[in-house]
Amino acid sequence: MTISNQDPIHLTFIGGGHLAQAMISGIVSSANPWTLNCNISVTARRAEHVQQLKSRYPYLLVTDDNLDPRIWKTEHNGTTPPILFLCTRPADIPTVAKQLAPALESIDPPVRPTVVTMCPGITISQLQDWLPTGTAIVRSMPNTAVEVRQGATGLSASEDAAHCVKHVKMVLEEVSPLVTIVLEESMLDVVAAVSGSAPAHFFFVIESMVAAAESLGLPREAAESLVIQSCLGAGSLAKATSKPVANLRKEVCVPGGSTEKAIAHLDQNGFQELFKAAIQKSLDANLKMRFC
Repeated sequence: MTISNQDPIHLTFIGGGHLAQAMISGIVSSANPWTLNCNISVTARRAEHVQQLKSRYPYLLVTDDNLDPRIWKTEHNGTTPPILFLCTRPADIPTVAKQLAPALESIDPPVRPTVVTMCPGITISQLQDWLPTGTAIVRSMPNTAVEVRQGATGLSASEDAAHCVKHVKMVLEEVSPLVTIVLEESMLDVVAAVSGSAPAHFFFVIESMVAAAESLGLPREAAESLVIQSCLGAGSLAKATSKPVANLRKEVCVPGGSTEKAIAHLDQNGFQELFKAAIQKSLDANLKMRFC
């Protein structure tokens, strides 16, 4: 499946928070021809937020009304189904979905926007209860690296959205080199706990390494530059090679060397178990978001 350069792609972001802005910035910075013919709308509740979005994206439709006729008028045009991203807090999803239901129901299912959530916890069956019958639903879990078009994203779709999920995947690939379709919806909450939260974990590791370097006398600016580039280089190496990451680690850990001693210290102090427990905490929190 390819996206035609002739058909305009209509994308609507209900909620213009950080993740929505990261995705929008990633898409508009792309040189792919279809992104140049892309109509994007974004909504926000507070007047000051609307003004901030208008200043940042003067070429987009920004409104404080989720039912703004200008949004829904564009949804009827073109042959490529529009995509509507629900980017609100999980607690607000039921209210927003029910608010949008009449507008969605007024559009024939074949050309009705595909509804894509961007938060953990809310299930497809819950969304089906709140949205009109026949609405294609895709759950997504990107991370904030989409802002620099380096995201990692998981997708899971309703049974009747097989065609639509491929379209959503191709759009998201503009900001996320890796987009994985997860066949078991329950696994998307694991994706949220792992890759969705991963930037925070890596930032925390970077912070910790920089703080350690500072404590040993290395200037903060030099330490931060060295650690960030090392993190970037290690990720690039892991992606470029076919070697398991465990092998890459062992290649750095020369027997009896300083790195081996450092890793042994982390291992002996339960580093892997600590990470496992942290990811479990994140998963448990995602599951607790579920409600009827």
